[in-house]
Amino acid sequence: MPNTENLVSLQADETLWERVFTVAPLVLVGTREPDGRADLAPKHLAFPMWGPWYGFVCSPTHATYRNAVSGGAFTVSFPKPGHVVLTSLAASPRYEDGEKHALEALETLPAREVDGVLVADCSFHLECRLDRTVDGFGANSLVIGRVVAAHADPDALRTLDREDDELIHTHPLLAYLYPKRFASIDQSLAFPFPAGFKR
Repeated sequence: MPNTENLVSLQADETLWERVFTVAPLVLVGTREPDGRADLAPKHLAFPMWGPWYGFVCSPTHATYRNAVSGGAFTVSFPKPGHVVLTSLAASPRYEDGEKHALEALETLPAREVDGVLVADCSFHLECRLDRTVDGFGANSLVIGRVVAAHADPDALRTLDREDDELIHTHPLLAYLYPKRFASIDQSLAFPFPAGFKR
């Protein structure tokens, strides 16, 4: 019978997630600065909240959080694996003038339904109106938006005449392996759901 004798016990604190790798999408969240400039920031703790909601974790001390709350909206762009360096540039610090000059390297498109921008040549985009924030996760909060528009690269869409494994192979997904690594996911297998499974 299995037992826990050979398992290593870890501290249940902020160091926990540094001890193992976890897989998450790597996205660029876009917001509008009070002076009208667009801001983009990479996020990996970002996920569908089911239905038309999407959320990401952010600190209230960050411009992304403040801008989403004050502007009432944010965008989400899903970069392709070949854009990992450009995605990383969005994490560059601000200069003394308050600018993130590295963002000039990212080509953007205007959002259609909210005041914001989308990053060009991404596989998938969301435009969200702020629904709520949930504070109290240590120094972080959960920012939740209601999706009001979604756009996709037609080549990245699932269709009935194309197998899912082929789609993922020809249009890989960018993943963040916390901490400090990324991966291009280009292989997948169908999940073995049990007979009668319902969600």
